[in-house]
Amino acid sequence: MNFSKKIINWYKKNYRKLPWRETKNPYYILVSEFMLQQTKVSKTTIRYYLNFIKKFPSLEKLAEAKEKDVLKKWEGLGYYFRAKYLHSFAKKLKNDKKSFPKKYKELIKYKGIGPYTGAAMASICFHEAIPAIDGNACRVFSRYFGVFNDSTSTTIKDKLRIMVSRIMDFEHPGTFNQAIMDLGSILCTSKNPKCLLCPVQDTCFSIKNGTVYKLPIRKIKKFIKHRFFYYLFIYDRNKNICLNKRSTEDIWKGLYDFPLIESKQNLLIHEIIDKIFKKFRVKANNILVYKIKQKLTHQILSIQFFNCEILQDFKKSIFFNNFIFIPTNHIKKYPFPRPIVLFLKHEKII
Repeated sequence: MNFSKKIINWYKKNYRKLPWRETKNPYYILVSEFMLQQTKVSKTTIRYYLNFIKKFPSLEKLAEAKEKDVLKKWEGLGYYFRAKYLHSFAKKLKNDKKSFPKKYKELIKYKGIGPYTGAAMASICFHEAIPAIDGNACRVFSRYFGVFNDSTSTTIKDKLRIMVSRIMDFEHPGTFNQAIMDLGSILCTSKNPKCLLCPVQDTCFSIKNGTVYKLPIRKIKKFIKHRFFYYLFIYDRNKNICLNKRSTEDIWKGLYDFPLIESKQNLLIHEIIDKIFKKFRVKANNILVYKIKQKLTHQILSIQFFNCEILQDFKKSIFFNNFIFIPTNHIKKYPFPRPIVLFLKHEKII
């Protein structure tokens, strides 16, 4: 029995039961693929998926939605560019009056659909025989073939695609790709792999040569950037909350937060208060309300929140031209990054 048959037979008995595997709708499957970029399958992911397709049950409904509402439904899942790219895909198809692209080469033309997502969609939904090489697949095939090169490099991923295309099932490419995904998640894990249960253990290079724990090789240089955020929680005279929409090419673009002082180093309390007054002409109540650290990809954010008072009529102040003031009971309509959500919960506002 060849490699693909062994893998698929194992998959039929051991596959993970996931809601997006119970449908043939390309849109639903695309939503799941976007959500699973840089995110593992979990009960949380499944809950987000079900809530998202309930809110936006079709590409048409997603295309008609406001970005704010799309991001709100994604709130807490992280990597918000995924939601924006998914929304952009839906709007572009609608504006161009195009049907859902069925070929790999057509799919990867859209932002957010890279080689892996494109291959997964093309194979699962449209039966195109093309390997889907994600982190799980890289680990499985690096061990199986004995690849001692950096598995994160584009060159090696391209090499793996060629190698895998020779052994994949051309009649059931989607099932084959999903079988590899599950094999990597269930058996061929990064830690404590269950090699004795593997359906292809008799032909695996790493099992034969004792290199399971040496592969895959990942040469990633991590540069961690530290940033210090000092947020101003400001009410106006009518108890409306001051919000800022993040619009620069930075983390959380499109989400909402509060007026912000950012520093490259940790500031003393009197330095913070001085900067707050100079930038916004508001008075900090000299009370640190909330403090949190947020770890992101290659970044660590040290965040502090301060209660502030407006010393003049905000409507006449140039310092608040780029901000909006909303009633407290409207706060749940806006999408926020996790630190803001935690603060609002701490203050019992949401």
